[in-house]
Amino acid sequence: MKIKFLPLVVALFAATSIMTSCLNNDVEQITYTSETSITGFSLGTLNIDRIGKDQNGQDSAYVDTLDCSKYPFTINQMTREIENKDSLPYGTHIDKVITNVIYDTGILFYRPKGATEDTLWVSTDSIDFTDCQKTPVEFKVLAYSGAKGQAYKVKVNVHQQIPDTLAWKQFSNAFSNGTLSEQKAVYANGKVYVFGKNGNNSHVEYTNVSNDNPTSWTPVTTDVPENIDTYSATAWAGNIYFLAGTSSKQLYKLNAEDETVTLEGTETFDMLIAGNDIKEELYAVKDGKSGIYKAGTWKTDDNAFVQFQTGKPFFTNTVTASYNTNLTTTVALCYNQGTTANDTTALVFGRTSADNQWEERMQNLPLPNLQNVTMIYYDGKLYAFGGACNQPKVEAFSQFYCSIDNGLCWQPVTECMAFPSDFNHLYTTHHGNYSCAVTPKLEEGNSKGNFIWIVWENGDINRGRINRLGFTPKW
Repeated sequence: MKIKFLPLVVALFAATSIMTSCLNNDVEQITYTSETSITGFSLGTLNIDRIGKDQNGQDSAYVDTLDCSKYPFTINQMTREIENKDSLPYGTHIDKVITNVIYDTGILFYRPKGATEDTLWVSTDSIDFTDCQKTPVEFKVLAYSGAKGQAYKVKVNVHQQIPDTLAWKQFSNAFSNGTLSEQKAVYANGKVYVFGKNGNNSHVEYTNVSNDNPTSWTPVTTDVPENIDTYSATAWAGNIYFLAGTSSKQLYKLNAEDETVTLEGTETFDMLIAGNDIKEELYAVKDGKSGIYKAGTWKTDDNAFVQFQTGKPFFTNTVTASYNTNLTTTVALCYNQGTTANDTTALVFGRTSADNQWEERMQNLPLPNLQNVTMIYYDGKLYAFGGACNQPKVEAFSQFYCSIDNGLCWQPVTECMAFPSDFNHLYTTHHGNYSCAVTPKLEEGNSKGNFIWIVWENGDINRGRINRLGFTPKW
């Protein structure tokens, strides 16, 4: 029986102890914090739409999962705004989101989409963040002191475009002088210049693209010489240089500031190949031999190259060497007019500033000999495209070819970087007459520039850009 009443005795002693301590003058008071800040925010695993290949090799849509816990969220304690500056991938589902929130001691509430009252948050809640750009989800911390903090507005950003996809837009923009054949387009000072021929007459027209939208074509008329070699147009030192004449071609400069044309020196040339802004050198051919035009002086290369083919445009790019910024490599590409049936690859030439001589590149994965081939430097890579090729069989404007090793290997691009399906028809409609130029990133800190401009025979323009190159930086 004593054992049976033992718990009751223990309870009485405990109560006596509590009463005694309460009567003690040294009373310890607990003060609760009124801090109501959110100090950390992250997401869990979300669903995402993907495109894969089915058993027949066809594109097939499916839903995958994506761990989003590593996407950082920025918390602005001044404005009480929370968002991920680096947007989640295109196709991520944000209608059922599990969140991880770190906050000061207390209780966390949030207001669900469409609700009029706050709800107690628990880590297993699935929250709808769709339309959060217009109506952010609000989170509030209730401190144990009873203080209720101001609301944090939370946005979950998702890319609305597939970042690596090339998006195109068309502009109807007729040349002022009718159709132009034998075109070459060159970019300088926020403008795209097109050199071309209407019958036997050569013309130069430009459109201002500094605002990312082309203005009407404007002809260059002041002091423009006759018999322009339209394929010779070359950007160099911020201006455009070209040749004009019949048997002996003189060098002219088109000032990209005011569109004035001036004769440069007394030298005559056969061809212009490339401009090297880094070394301040213009590469040309004189009397059948390669050399350098610099500071108004011509110098034939010690080991002069004599195999440049005439009658087609050269497309070039110069970069500094990755291992030495004092060295440059220039790549030049042109259509191979060929002499035998085995001439089925485009011609690629290279020149390093250390050697000061040209050599034909022996391509490990060769570029097909596309009719009216064009090469551009875009997104840190060389891309080539053009008309049809019979061997191997390639349709006009069917795909890009990419090189990441200065023209030694060319791989067909199979995803994202693609032409619209009607480009083949446009190429045929315009009799294979087109030209292309690339605008660099025009201004730091915004989304201007980084466009590919395709100009057709009649002056119409197609503008393309990889989506991610047009995102406005948020950091």
